Amino acid sequence: MKQRGRMIGEFFLIVTGVLVALMVETALEDRQDANLLDEYTTRIQSDIESDKRAIEHRIEFFVAVKQFSQTTLDWLDSNAAVDQEVLLASFYAAEVWPWITKLSTYEDLHGTGNLRLLKDIDLRTSLATYYKRADASRAGWNPSQDYREIIRGIIPTRIQSLIRRNCPTTDALDQKPTGFPPCVLHDIDYVRLAAIFEPLREDGVFRQKLTYRNSELAVMIFLFQDQVSYADAALMRITNQ
Repeated sequence: MKQRGRMIGEFFLIVTGVLVALMVETALEDRQDANLLDEYTTRIQSDIESDKRAIEHRIEFFVAVKQFSQTTLDWLDSNAAVDQEVLLASFYAAEVWPWITKLSTYEDLHGTGNLRLLKDIDLRTSLATYYKRADASRAGWNPSQDYREIIRGIIPTRIQSLIRRNCPTTDALDQKPTGFPPCVLHDIDYVRLAAIFEPLREDGVFRQKLTYRNSELAVMIFLFQDQVSYADAALMRITNQ
């Protein structure tokens, strides 16, 4: 009996030891997962906040670019002479400012299988929606180059260089310009420039491409605004988890 009692005691001691070890290991894994979740949450929140700021800057930027394209269209329908306003409006109507979503953290979550750490299904859905919408909208964030190629092919390179030196453009800076006109351009022969610009009034193809670009810019602004709303939804989920 003593032998059996000792064996039973040792059995329970071993089982208890194994259970305690498993509990300790589980607690350590849970702590590691919690730390990893905090790291991912901080990173992805930073990514989306950075995206949102970039998008909001581009909304402001392309609202101005769209106005320049409308100013150029209005000039085509008028009898006004070519002046600095027309020159700069036509140049700025062709501005571009690319943007790419920050994907590294989200791709890391997927690639490592750590998406499991996000227990909040609504958060996972919100993040998936944000990044899928970004992927689907990417083509719409970049307008066609047709108008840009025409107008940059017409404006003399010397004048384009003057604009880049004296006025803020995305051609000169790989970032948002600090502002749009007013800026002053000296030593420009507007009589000669008029000879280049005037035929554009009768150029149906040019008008068509500029009208299309103006429409594209409106769509771009809408898509950017739409993406901001998805960013806000994802950030709210992250904050409330």
